[in-house]
Amino acid sequence: MSLDILTIGEILVEVMAKNVDQDFLHPGEFLGPFPSGAPAIFIDQVAKLGLRGGILGCVGEDDFGKNVFERLKKDGVDISLIKKSKEYITGIAFVTYFSNGERKFIFHLPHSAAGQIHPEDVSEKLIKDIKCLHIMGCSLAINENVRKAIEKAVDLSFEFGKMITFDPNIRVELGLSEEYLKTINKIISKTSIILSGERELLTITGKRDLKLAINYLKDIGIKIVVLKKGKKGAEVFYENKTFKVDPLEIEEVDPTGAGDCFDAGFIVSILEGRSVEEALTRANIIGALSVTKKGPMEGVVRRDILEKFLKG
Repeated sequence: MSLDILTIGEILVEVMAKNVDQDFLHPGEFLGPFPSGAPAIFIDQVAKLGLRGGILGCVGEDDFGKNVFERLKKDGVDISLIKKSKEYITGIAFVTYFSNGERKFIFHLPHSAAGQIHPEDVSEKLIKDIKCLHIMGCSLAINENVRKAIEKAVDLSFEFGKMITFDPNIRVELGLSEEYLKTINKIISKTSIILSGERELLTITGKRDLKLAINYLKDIGIKIVVLKKGKKGAEVFYENKTFKVDPLEIEEVDPTGAGDCFDAGFIVSILEGRSVEEALTRANIIGALSVTKKGPMEGVVRRDILEKFLKG
């Protein structure tokens, strides 16, 4: 089946600390497992908005794998590209939150099923049948074969004139090697839309301030730069114009996955032919509403809920 949007990367479960400021150094209570993985959350939100979304990934033949696989299937994601491994267990992320707004992760990814994505899994036929390829920077840090598979998909998408969108989504816990940053720069040179936080934008461009970073991205050919500012709203830079949206007053329960849902809202809107300003508005609402439920994938927003919110 042809896809509107394809993503590639980790499909995992998340186990989160029950209490704020609970560290990993002492025994404590945890909640989960919740379906998770940045690309998985993203594509689940795409499906909830009614577009055809698929993910190339791998889960283990275990209960964690069944947990997230069945959730994606139920929500309408094309699961035909999800492999199942008997040798590797499903990827796991442990997360804890702190009162200053920071999070800390421990990942089991490189040697899990999440790391079993290879270049041979990416074919010309697969890429020819999509409209957009969305890549998350965190997936590039899993291991070498995942990185090479993503690079192949980007190269083919660029060759076939497909839209390529990129979210740096840097996870320092997975490392910031020279090879990793080099790969990111190769990808952004072929990207149409980049969606990023300010710190990530400075990291991947190597610039000292935001204006220099945005100008650099425009100079290398990126058409749309979206800046996600969390509780400060969001901005989009397009054709020498800047559009801004203010944050919504929402009671935050769990911020994990908000950026992934935001990405989906923006990219879906662009594929539907909406203006960048309208896309930003819709993405901002989706990102905000996604934090109102516990669990990284639990806050994905159905299209009817979005439309109802827009009508007031």
